[in-house]
Order: sequence, then C-alpha cells, then structure tokens
Amino acid sequence: MEVSTIPQVEFSKKQKLTIEFEILALEDLFSKRAEMVPPIDHPHRIAFHNIMYITAGEGTHHIDFQPHKISQGSLIFISKGQVNAFNVQPDMRGYLILFTTEYLEKHLIHSDVLSLYRLYNYHLHSPVMQPEETQNEGFHDLFRGITAEYSNPDVFAKEDILRLLLKVLLLKAERIKRTVTADQKKTEWLIRFGQLKELLEKHIASTRSVQDFAEMLKISPKHLNTICKAVSGATAKQNIDSFMILEIKRLLATSDSSVQEISFDFGFDEPTNFVKYFKKHAGQSPSQFRKTFTN
Repeated sequence: MEVSTIPQVEFSKKQKLTIEFEILALEDLFSKRAEMVPPIDHPHRIAFHNIMYITAGEGTHHIDFQPHKISQGSLIFISKGQVNAFNVQPDMRGYLILFTTEYLEKHLIHSDVLSLYRLYNYHLHSPVMQPEETQNEGFHDLFRGITAEYSNPDVFAKEDILRLLLKVLLLKAERIKRTVTADQKKTEWLIRFGQLKELLEKHIASTRSVQDFAEMLKISPKHLNTICKAVSGATAKQNIDSFMILEIKRLLATSDSSVQEISFDFGFDEPTNFVKYFKKHAGQSPSQFRKTFTN
C-alpha cells in the first residue's frame, strides 16, 4: 500500500465557475454526513485548503490527531494534506470555505500567497483562532457576504469579487496572527520554509536527508538549517523527522496497513529499525499509537 492511499477527500466543483472555490454552511454539511465517504467524523486527509468559522455552538475539531476546542467566533485554518475529523454537534452553526492550490496559483498575487504561507503554517502556531482574537474583525458579516456572492445567479465579475472577498478574509486573519506572533520572519525564509513543506509532502517516503531537500531547494544544507531554525525554532533534520512521524501517524490512524507494510512504504529495510525510529520520536511504538488512537 502506498502512502497516498490514506482516505482522501477531493475538491468537487458545485457551480459552473472556472475557479476551484466553494463555501457552504456547516449545518448543511452535517445533515449529509450519513452519505459521505469517508465519514466526516472519521480521520481523512483533504486535498484542498479549508477555512471554517463557527457562528453558534461549541465542540472539538481534531486536526492531525490534536483536539482543538472551538466555539462561536472560532476561525480554523486546515491545510491541504492535513488529516482532520469533525466532532458533529447538532447545534453547531457556521461556514466552511474550500479552495485548491490551483485556485491560489491562478487568482492570488504574490503577497496573497505569502499570507497563506503564514496562516497555514502549523509549525508556527495553532490552526485555530479563538473568539477573543476574532471578535473585532467582523468575520460573520464577511462570511455572509461571500456566501451571498457565491449564490448570486449573476456570474458577471463573480470570480473577481470572490477572490477579493477571500483576500479581505486572509488579510484580516493575518492581521490577528501578526499581533500574536512574537517576531516576524524574513519573507524569503518563510517562502523557503513553505517550499520545504511542499517538498516533504512529495518526497518524504523516499528520503529524509537534509542534503537531498537542500538540493531540491537549490540552497546549501547550512542555509536550509538556518532557515528552519529561524522560522520554526527547530533544525532542518528535526523538521524532516517531525513531518515524517506525522505522515506515519496519519497512515497508522487511517489505514489497515500493517506496521511492516508501512515501514517499507517509508523506505526502512527492517521493520525493527522503523519501530525504533518511531518510538524515539513519538514516545511509543507504532502499534501502541494505533491502539490508543483507534480506541
């Protein structure tokens, strides 16, 4: 079994637009959960970016196996490739925006992409902004405006308007993040760190060498290490190991592959070496993690 066989939800266009963008009400999503595969309350990987905003109710949302408390006013950013699971609450209300990387590349300019690197970097901060952070930014009105435009039957300038409204949303969220981040990272380094994350998503099953990833980025291993430490506080090797452990956890939690199969998927010659590696970084064996999580 390949690493890519983790249950994955793809983006599905709902309107006759050329953009890969959608907004829907959480209550509508929850009402259809019985017919959804994989179930939204089971761990699944998304192939697009999510922005979720809670307007009523409270509960817990799991992102990469970490529970996050959410309530009225919470704003949640879930990155492409992350594994998440909804804790469906009948009284919860809100909005969910979905958009793809292709949408970003086609419709957002350089500064907008930088906003995404900052907002969708779970190495730097929590993916959840809590109500005390979002209360003064008018997000509820903004989400209602995006919903109204998305549902507008007049398609004239619709794509441009949606793009601009999304940009306002991102800028407001980034303004909050800039106030809660202790120090601002160099723009170039933040971009490089984001590029490393993208390369890890593609190549982590074949290599975990700092040298290899530095060559892919066309920089020296020393410079890559400097960037990683400045942006995340951890070395390049530590970032690579952390990402690999997270990918292994994702596969353990969302597939029936044996530990031996997973060890081979990630390039280990011997399952015993794989178990030692996982236990060193995760504090428990792969089997223990799987049992704990599935229970």
